[in-house]
Amino acid sequence: MGVLTGKVVIVTGATSGIGKGCAIEFAKAGAKVVVTGRNEERGANTVRLVKEVGGDVVFVRQDVTAESDWAKVMDITLSTYGRLDCLLNNAGEAVVKPLELLTLDDLQFLLRVDLDGPFLGIKHAWPHLKKSGGGTIMNMSSITGQKGGALGSAYCAAKGAQLALTRAAALEGTAHNIRVNSIHPGLIWTEGIPDVMGPNPETYRHKLEATVPTKVLGDTWHVGTAVVFLASDEASYITGTEFNVDGGKSAQ
Repeated sequence: MGVLTGKVVIVTGATSGIGKGCAIEFAKAGAKVVVTGRNEERGANTVRLVKEVGGDVVFVRQDVTAESDWAKVMDITLSTYGRLDCLLNNAGEAVVKPLELLTLDDLQFLLRVDLDGPFLGIKHAWPHLKKSGGGTIMNMSSITGQKGGALGSAYCAAKGAQLALTRAAALEGTAHNIRVNSIHPGLIWTEGIPDVMGPNPETYRHKLEATVPTKVLGDTWHVGTAVVFLASDEASYITGTEFNVDGGKSAQ
C-alpha cells in the first residue's frame, strides 16, 4: 500500500519534465493519476511510463488558460475515478530575456499561463475537494519566484503573483480541510533545459552543478517525491508554505 493509495490526482503540464516525473512518483505512491497537457503524443508517452510503474492513468488534452478545458478535465476526472483529492498545477512557461527586450506580450503570456492557469485550476478543483472532505493543491513555482533572477523579470513577476495566490488560497482552505502549498524547484535537469539555457546542455552542465551547494543538479524524481509527501496525510499540518527542492540553492 502506497501513501496515496485510493487518492485521485490531477497533474497539469505532465507531458514532459517535472510534470511527467511527478506523475510517475504519484503513481508509485498508489494514486490514480489524470495527466494533462497540450501535446497528445507526449501525453501518450507519459501514460506509458506511468503504466510501466503500475499506475492507473488517463490523459486529457488541456490548455490551462482555457476555462472550458478545466471544466472538461474535471468532468473526465469525476466520470473516470469518481472523486478528486489532489491538484498539482505544474503547467508553466518561462521567458528569459534582458529587461529592455521584454515586451508587454511576454509578460501577459506568462501571467496567462503561470497565474491564470493555477487560478482556474484552484477555482475548478475547489468544490470537488470540498466534496471529498478535503485535499491538497500544489502550485509549481521556482526559487526565482522568491528571490528574483537576472533575465527573468516577467517570469519572476508571474511566479511572485502565483505565490501570493497560494498563500491566500491556503488561508481560505483551512475551513474546508484543503491544504495549498507552493513548490520551488531549483536547477532541475529536464529535457526542457535547452529551451531556457541554450543548446548543447552537456557542455555547461558542470558549470550549473558548481552553482549548487550540494554540487548535484536536481532530477524530476526529487520534485516528485516532495509533492507525494505534501499530498499525503503525513503532511496534514503543512499548508501555505514555500517548499524548496533545490539542493540548498535558496540558502545562498
